[in-house]
Amino acid sequence: MDTVLNCQSGPYIQTFYFEGSGIIIGFIHENKTSESMAKTLDNLENKLGHDLYRELFSLILTDRGVEFEKVDLFEFNQDTGEFRTNIFYCDAYRSSQKPHVENTHNYIRDIIPNEIDISNITQDDLDLMFSHINSTPRNSLKGKTPYEVFCFMMSTFDNPERGKEILNSLNIKEIKRDEVVLKPYLLKHNKNK
Repeated sequence: MDTVLNCQSGPYIQTFYFEGSGIIIGFIHENKTSESMAKTLDNLENKLGHDLYRELFSLILTDRGVEFEKVDLFEFNQDTGEFRTNIFYCDAYRSSQKPHVENTHNYIRDIIPNEIDISNITQDDLDLMFSHINSTPRNSLKGKTPYEVFCFMMSTFDNPERGKEILNSLNIKEIKRDEVVLKPYLLKHNKNK
């Protein structure tokens, strides 16, 4: 879990990178607080159900940013008090402890460079952006896309479409390889600061 921003006053993009498949998803926030960021986990748990949520988010590695400091908000469901996630923190100034997250953020920067004003960005924009990023083939995945690998990893004998159904519930769609766009014009709200 990490945060991407173009301006200290926001908005902020909370990202989740799934080790193994390379899938990345993100959520827009107006506030860079633990309460706001933990609310995303509440929403994900409600949307996915507790068991699937625990399967996908049983362990979260993050940095020691102020937005992630209130551990209990992340580890426990605030409505039920039930434990839901293990949070672990990287050592300070050790981005090498989560290199895949940092490397995948480079795709975000291709679409949303630092000089772009993202004050009008919407969650639909982010879902579109992450759909394109997750549909980009990776050398580290032997030419497969994160979308394809996640679908394969999450499929079961009883439900070979399970991975696709999960990604669909997270608003991540597969984009045809020759239609993937990793440029600022992908998002209609992008404009220079």
